[in-house]
Amino acid sequence: MASGLLRKLALLDDVPKTPTIHHDSGVSLFEKSFPMPEGINELSIDSLRLMGFSGSSFDLRRTIFLDTETTGLSGGAGTVAFLVGIGRVCDDRFVVKQYLMPDYSSEIEMLMAIKQDFASSETVVHFNGRRFDIPLLKNRLILKRIEDFTRDIIEFDLLYPTRAVWKLRLGSCRLGHIEKAILGLPERQDIPGSEIPQRYFESIKTQNTELLDDVIEHNRLDIYTLALLLVKLNECFSVPEQLDEQLDLFSLGRCFERHGELNAAEILYLKASQPRPIRTVGDLRNEKYRGEANLKLFLLARRMGDYSACEHNLLNMIKRRQLGSIPVLELCKLYEHRLSRLDEALELCNRLLEDSSDSERDELLKRRNRILAKIERKGMVY
Repeated sequence: MASGLLRKLALLDDVPKTPTIHHDSGVSLFEKSFPMPEGINELSIDSLRLMGFSGSSFDLRRTIFLDTETTGLSGGAGTVAFLVGIGRVCDDRFVVKQYLMPDYSSEIEMLMAIKQDFASSETVVHFNGRRFDIPLLKNRLILKRIEDFTRDIIEFDLLYPTRAVWKLRLGSCRLGHIEKAILGLPERQDIPGSEIPQRYFESIKTQNTELLDDVIEHNRLDIYTLALLLVKLNECFSVPEQLDEQLDLFSLGRCFERHGELNAAEILYLKASQPRPIRTVGDLRNEKYRGEANLKLFLLARRMGDYSACEHNLLNMIKRRQLGSIPVLELCKLYEHRLSRLDEALELCNRLLEDSSDSERDELLKRRNRILAKIERKGMVY
């Protein structure tokens, strides 16, 4: 999928500069359309399930993308969502509707307005909404004695697959960081999330809703980013072998392994284990995870009973000096218990004893004595 920065900037330039604004009631409704994210009509249900989607099917036309702006960042009974943004695919555009309550008296009206969007949908896509946005809305519905319209909708939280793929490499998986580091979008110069609650309080105090213009834009872009991120994640899980970053390959390999996709996991671990030039401190970190990838390959081979592959991976790790004594010990166990190559097992055990710490020495001595006893029973002389 083409993803050049110039193309993305051109897409954003295609967005109408002024949203449609409705003031038919106490709640303000803003509507703005974006270009359809490229690839969003080509989502794979198999990939979505690997990402954590629990539904039996995924109907994009009955899916909403949700983000809220609230009066507090920690949740709790006193926290209110004053702006609820909902995006969805409409014909050939991605349309974002935002419901803003100018003051607390409009909360019930706003909740009843978004109820219609939930009622016409099967799935809600969000980012950390499982722990924040949805519980917050549920609390407000209880307090306002409104039936919980979020109860039957399928939640699809993109935070978890995002962490699964990129947290190891990036550390931070904040949506703003993902925009720049993964989606290639320019860094935003908008309001920090920590300042949003105070901005709302000021707008109520001054009755000046223009103070919320950049909050509304912040929310709107977050929702569009959700759609772009869903496409990118689908691409990663559909064709994972196209990833280039070794830490991402290793991370996605772990994810596939957790889901029982062992052949795909093996391919990803193999790509992650390939040696590359070490030029920076970051390359040294990659080298550690190349060793971890080889260890994963060994464990997969052992799980399948392929002891020849086990030996190959462990010898490879020892040759590359990966993960210290771990591959030496595992090879020692393999020779003793699976391949009955006791002489080589003894040699490796003696090697481990030479560099062992006090805490390791007792176990290694027990192992050495056991190997010697097995050799003696076989009538070997050393």
